[in-house]
Parts: sequence; structure tokens; C-alpha cells
Amino acid sequence: MKNPVESTPESVAAGKNLYEKHCVTCHGATGKGDGEKALALVEKGQSKPSDLTDAKWDHGSTDGEIFVNIREGVGVGRVMEGLSGKPGISDNDVWNVVNYVRTLKGL
Repeated sequence: MKNPVESTPESVAAGKNLYEKHCVTCHGATGKGDGEKALALVEKGQSKPSDLTDAKWDHGSTDGEIFVNIREGVGVGRVMEGLSGKPGISDNDVWNVVNYVRTLKGL
């Protein structure tokens, strides 16, 4: 799946806004998987949230794979809840998050 949303400063800023609202509690402010809920997940026997800054991504690293993960969620029982079905979240919004997540790589 090809990303139809150009990675502009506006797209990245919109994606960052959604990331901070929906993703930061698990993935952390810098995407290292160290958000405030990360430890609670591990204590429950679930996987630590993915480090979005590392070189290897366990659930795919193409824009299309990242889009599906963000939209649909990841893990058994959808440990990472997807954005699909959340009020006011469009596919373009999810693509903006993809564009933002790309900026975290290598931090």
C-alpha cells in the first residue's frame, strides 16, 4: 500500500498531535516504547510496546504495514488498540501518524 499523503511539515505536525493523544502513553514521547503504560503491560505478561526508533520493526516497516498496524491495532486481543472507529479519525489522519512515526526513527 502506497502512502497517498505527502510527508510535509503540516502532515507531520498533524500526525504528532494524534500520536501525542493516542500513542504516547505506551510508546513514549520519543517513540522508544517507554510510555507510562509500558511497565504495566509488561507486569501483566504482555509485550513491551515497540521501540519505533530502532532499526528492526517486528510488525512491518513499510508505510502500508505501519498504516495497517496503526489503523487496526497489533497483538493478540489487540494489545495495541487501533485508531479505526475512533470518532473523527480518517485514513488521512492515520497516514499523518505514519509520516510522524517516520521522523522518530533514529532518535
